[in-house]
Amino acid sequence: MSKFTYTFGSADPAPLAPPPEVQPPKPPQMWDTPLEDPRSNRLWKTAQFIAGFWTQNRYGPTLREIQHEIGVPSLTTVRDDLAALKESGFITYLPKQARTIVPTDTLLAQT
Repeated sequence: MSKFTYTFGSADPAPLAPPPEVQPPKPPQMWDTPLEDPRSNRLWKTAQFIAGFWTQNRYGPTLREIQHEIGVPSLTTVRDDLAALKESGFITYLPKQARTIVPTDTLLAQT
């Protein structure tokens, strides 16, 4: 029987590069680094403050405490930020009830 030899291109093949290492996908992190958007930075600061406050005290901060810490002039801004964080699944709270803001496990894993 005949033996077939196949040659593609030049007779002196270039060395093959090693295959890239496959990294497992990183879990999504909402706030790996502060973003350029001022609202995103404010949300990041708010979430970090809530997580830290809850970790230290085991109860949530008031809206006034968040407002003072973040430095926003209006409680409406704080309420809007809390609604955005709740919608994203980073906190839970009961509107119009004091100290019910609780960070979720998702937020605590990122701090």
